[in-house]
Amino acid sequence: SSGINAEYGREKFQVPESDHLSLLHVYQQWKNKNYSSTWCNDYFIHFKAMKKVREVHSQLMEIMEKQKLPLTSCGNNWDLVRKCICSAYFHQAARVKGIGEYVNARTGMPCHLHPTSALYGMGYSSDYVVYH
Repeated sequence: SSGINAEYGREKFQVPESDHLSLLHVYQQWKNKNYSSTWCNDYFIHFKAMKKVREVHSQLMEIMEKQKLPLTSCGNNWDLVRKCICSAYFHQAARVKGIGEYVNARTGMPCHLHPTSALYGMGYSSDYVVYH
């Protein structure tokens, strides 16, 4: 083990303003390390969960191929990923009400940022967030 702690491991992969992109970043780094279980252990990442993510990725690729949809990557243009996330989670969009406090855009139901969120403690509140 490299002697790092879990907090450092989490922060190393955090993408400002996006928990979803933070998770994508973890997956990309794991893929770059040839899906290593040692790498997961070094960064306090649950290897079995990552194997499940890899399975889901493979299933999505198979669906794309069966449907004859082109397999293209956004590369490093993560704004495209953000747009996809927003389209998928539009029912779970929330607008800012106060610092760290949001309300669902459709229902007005209060929503709060989780302390482990990349958005938590940023010093300012995004106008809108999506959640699940």
